[in-house]
Amino acid sequence: MTALPANIDSLLVTYQPNVRYLTGFTGSCGCVLITRRRRYFFSDFRYRDQAAKEVKDFAVNLVRGGLLPGLCRFLRARRLKLGTLGVESSRLSHSDFLLLRRLLKGVSIRDAGGIIEKQRQVKNGQEVDRIRRASSIADAALEKLRRYKVTGRTEKEVAWLLESFMRQDGSGPLPFDIIVASGPRSAMPHGIAGDRVINKGEPVVIDMGATVDGYCCDITRTFATGSLSSRQQKIYRTVGEAQELAIQAAEPGAACAGVDKLAREHITAAGFGEAFGHSLGHGVGLEAHEGPLLAPGSVDTLASGMTITIEPGIYTGRTGVRIEDTVLVTGTGAEALTVFPRRLLILK
Repeated sequence: MTALPANIDSLLVTYQPNVRYLTGFTGSCGCVLITRRRRYFFSDFRYRDQAAKEVKDFAVNLVRGGLLPGLCRFLRARRLKLGTLGVESSRLSHSDFLLLRRLLKGVSIRDAGGIIEKQRQVKNGQEVDRIRRASSIADAALEKLRRYKVTGRTEKEVAWLLESFMRQDGSGPLPFDIIVASGPRSAMPHGIAGDRVINKGEPVVIDMGATVDGYCCDITRTFATGSLSSRQQKIYRTVGEAQELAIQAAEPGAACAGVDKLAREHITAAGFGEAFGHSLGHGVGLEAHEGPLLAPGSVDTLASGMTITIEPGIYTGRTGVRIEDTVLVTGTGAEALTVFPRRLLILK
């Protein structure tokens, strides 16, 4: 049973990734109430059969008239005392907070956000296996892309090829829109695939992920469609070296800010410090972006069982390069789960 902190007597979980983590429920309408003695799951008639099949170790209750009003009616009918109720305030809309406060008169409500997200950071063996399988699907899609001619195609066409490869190999819904950013658009860190036609002799940044049973991977590779300039090649080498330094430093007990600093200092020493403007990485699991955060000022510390991304990048002028892998922190160091080659590869 999820341990409740001393400052609350019960916990309401409404954020769907957290509900799925606790219960196994994959639907879009559900919430969880945890007290010091009981665990309740709430949904509605649409999910009757699904909840009966998926939800384990929670008392399943189907309510009418909306999830939160139905939950409150359930509590009143059974005269359940909640004491101080913790809610995920950063995940709860203002209108839902006001609704709870109106329907649960006399109940003290306080923020208890982050409890489940913190638990989710360290994965068990089953979770790691799902992320590993998702990583294999993404790796295979990039390998298949190498057999195709991409020059003359639009970025959207390449993105669709990659999505179809991953879907055919068993990926669930993609965790985010595929980034295919070519030529000058490669300097856009989040250049979602557009209508630009890919030309010869330019960089192409591809950032994508697959899912297996809800668990994500995240991988970025920068390709070329011909010879790159010496400056572009230097940028590529610098990013690759920074990533390798960070992977080597990603071990249990390492400060996330410290791992970020190693990569950032290497990029700065090469003269590109201002061109690396985003964090080094983040956790990945049921969401493509979750804790911990590898960034300047982060207070997070790595632990065995965490799955993270390490993704340094340089974006300058008309050139962008990012190399990213999903990485498992092990008992002794780090293991890259995405293993597609990191060297600069040429696409036709």
